[in-house]
Amino acid sequence: MNKSCFNGLYRVNSKNEFNVPFNQKKKVNTYDKENIVAINQYFNNNQITILNGDFEYSVKDAKKRDFIYFDPPYDSDSDTFTSYTDNGFNKEDQVRLSKLFKKLDKKGCYVMLSNHNTKLINKLYKDYNIYVIEAKRNINANGSGRGKIEEVIITNY
Repeated sequence: MNKSCFNGLYRVNSKNEFNVPFNQKKKVNTYDKENIVAINQYFNNNQITILNGDFEYSVKDAKKRDFIYFDPPYDSDSDTFTSYTDNGFNKEDQVRLSKLFKKLDKKGCYVMLSNHNTKLINKLYKDYNIYVIEAKRNINANGSGRGKIEEVIITNY
């Protein structure tokens, strides 16, 4: 579905209904059999678990030496768009995630997280490795907001 949407975007409206316009491509390759078979074989031949749910629940059984990567809705230093669903992900959720990050670190898990390079994120993860990277963004309601932005990769290792 993403491949046929404007800039590969996914979002829903206040009624939780998908609401992204089609892109301008005349042809969209939505099915790559070779790739799907390869991914299927990889998942079947490795111990991989993919979960969909609240992040705390998703890692409740994490144990020492597990690798966990969090890619939450990104924080913002402004009141700009920060949510793809009506449920949102607010500052309190960012704090709750940082507490879980610390708990997993103490448990001996390898934890990685990506986010915007904001004051709050730097404060929450100040005791960890913070790598500032440059990322390019093509989606923004305001054209001047598109382009290069700073993101962070945070690790406990």
